This record gives sequence, C-alpha cells and structure tokens, in this order.
Amino acid sequence: MLVIKIPGRDTIALEVLILDFNGTVALDGKLFESVKANLVQLAPFLEIHIITADTFGTVESQCQDLAVHVKVLESANHTQEKADYLAKFNARHVAAIGNGSNDQLMLERASLGIAVIGFEGASMQTLLSADVVVNNIEGALGLLIKPQRLRATLRR
Repeated sequence: MLVIKIPGRDTIALEVLILDFNGTVALDGKLFESVKANLVQLAPFLEIHIITADTFGTVESQCQDLAVHVKVLESANHTQEKADYLAKFNARHVAAIGNGSNDQLMLERASLGIAVIGFEGASMQTLLSADVVVNNIEGALGLLIKPQRLRATLRR
C-alpha cells in the first residue's frame, strides 16, 4: 500500500495501479525502458495492472518479466470496459494513468487519475477528468515513487 497525505485533502491510500499501455507506458507497442525500472520500484507497494486493446499484439511479451497483471480489452466499448475493470477494485484505493479518450472514465473514477500527454498527445476530455496532468510517463510514475511531488501539486 502507498499512503499519501495531501494537506487540505483526504489521505490517499493506494493499493492498485491501472495503466493504459499504448500511448502511456508504451509507444508503437514497445514498453519504455524507464517504465520497466519504475514498475519494479512500485511493485512492492502496489498491485499493478496494464490494460490495453493490444493494437500491436506485443503487451504479453513486453510485460513478461514484470510483476504486472495484463488485461487485453475484448469489447467494442473500450471506455466502458476500462471503467468496468477499475470497478472490480475499491476505486478509493486505485490510481489510474492514461492518455486516450478511452481512459477518461477510468481516470475520473479512480481515487487518483493521472493523464499523460506524451508522444501520442492526450484527449482533452481525459485531461479534464484527471487529478494531475504530466508531460510523460516518467513524471506520472515519479509522482508515486516520490509522493512529496504529488503533495505539492494537490495540496490546497
């Protein structure tokens, strides 16, 4: 568990991290090397899930050596399917990170929603649904690895 005390707000107690794959932790189906190292650091504290349509068919091979759960989307409505996947957990204990339109509900419903702009850009509606917006995945995961950054951003 990762407990983050935010001045002027409720304490965030995270147990689960849900990550979009393409555009967030990967580009063109290839996981960023920096993400691998960051996920190794976070795995002792959070149950990590990667959720994707797997456009390039690479998610399983890219994640095989990591302590993560992989969910390949199956429905025609990926926005709702991602929100439904999050609903399997207590949303009060979930952080979600994504960039695309289909991440909007997931970020909105998570206790902590982080939007990543990155190389693919980001959906405006997803940005508006997030608690925090960052320029890249390293910044997003860095907020969890070094929670004082998150405190500084979210304090009231």
